Amino acid sequence: MVVVIAALCVVPMMVAASTDTAVVFRLDDQWGKTWSSVALRGKPYVCIVADYRGSEAAAEWGQQLGQRFKDSVLILGCSNLDGVPSFLRWFVRSRIRDRATQAPLLLDWDGEFFRTYRCAENLPTVLVVSAAGRLVYRYTGLPRSDAIETVSFAIKKIISD
Repeated sequence: MVVVIAALCVVPMMVAASTDTAVVFRLDDQWGKTWSSVALRGKPYVCIVADYRGSEAAAEWGQQLGQRFKDSVLILGCSNLDGVPSFLRWFVRSRIRDRATQAPLLLDWDGEFFRTYRCAENLPTVLVVSAAGRLVYRYTGLPRSDAIETVSFAIKKIISD
């Protein structure tokens, strides 16, 4: 019985970590540029998704992966802004522009991207997407050294494919 329980615990984590679903989106960044999965087809990329509480850890993910892969893979951030009233969006966008100046940060105003790709509240989710537009690896959690190495391995794999 203990063996069965252990096996059930391992399988869902493996499924959540490695997947092969299509990534489909169309979102604006903090500067008003529209990004879409269609336009990115043919290029591998990483999308680091977080809500407000996970944003500091997401920024750390971006810095760590950016240092390792700055010239070989596009790294996008995506902020879940579900719940921000429409009349405050201009203010939130301007605050984000002041803080996120180095890389594009996609603005998920309705939380659809966040929900579709089952991102966790309060923690960043790193999505590794192949040149074919397939989600090949997902990691949810803090940017610990072992996690960074694991995600880096998945990125190296999509770069070499």
